[in-house]
Amino acid sequence: MKNRVLKPKKLNESLTRKVIELQDRGYDCDFLLLANGSLLCMQNNRNYPLNSVSIQNMEQGYDWFSQSYKHIHIIETGNGERGVLLSEHSFV
Repeated sequence: MKNRVLKPKKLNESLTRKVIELQDRGYDCDFLLLANGSLLCMQNNRNYPLNSVSIQNMEQGYDWFSQSYKHIHIIETGNGERGVLLSEHSFV
């Protein structure tokens, strides 16, 4: 019997395609989770408390660079900005 090793999805393959697909659907902001627990929109430099945004977990994959799993989240703010957050933790 042949042993098969399943490789986890690489971040630079399937998750990159998912991020591009989300950007094509209008999720064009990039969010960064700050140490104080708020989100920073990289395009306009605005901070958003986590409890003031809608967060949805979309997909997970393995990042070979950091040797950890990453989650893709979509973020929607109250003022209509939509974007993507990559994180090692799921917020949902």
